[in-house]
Amino acid sequence: MSLPSKGRFLVKTEVTVYFSDCDPMGHCNNARFFTFMEHARVQYYKRLKTLDLRHMNPQSAFGFIVAEASCTFESPAHVDETLVIGIRISEIRNRSFIMEYEIREKKTKRLVATGRTAQVMFNYNKKKSFPIPVTMKRQVSKLEGRAL
Repeated sequence: MSLPSKGRFLVKTEVTVYFSDCDPMGHCNNARFFTFMEHARVQYYKRLKTLDLRHMNPQSAFGFIVAEASCTFESPAHVDETLVIGIRISEIRNRSFIMEYEIREKKTKRLVATGRTAQVMFNYNKKKSFPIPVTMKRQVSKLEGRAL
């Protein structure tokens, strides 16, 4: 499966680095980046009816879990910086999908971090994974502007 050209993130969101996000050295703590990526995922999901967490019914048992998460830190982020998080689904597999992240400082466009998560479709009642619905694949392809 080919990945889109570098820098092609059609979905973006912003976060501000707060004082409470920083460690004693004055840098945004590495753990916060996983929260920033989570924020971007939720914004992405809001654009897809099948994944919009605000409308999911816990009784339906339909859902997904984050099975893997990684982050590569390129430069430090500091208090009051605005970070722009680009997010895309780069690959859809049978039961899982891969999301990629690019985090840049808004004013300078400095690359701060990149990340990757793997989500697995999961039935919480049966405690097992299930294939990604065709409707979801179509919605993602439409949002991404390409076949996946």
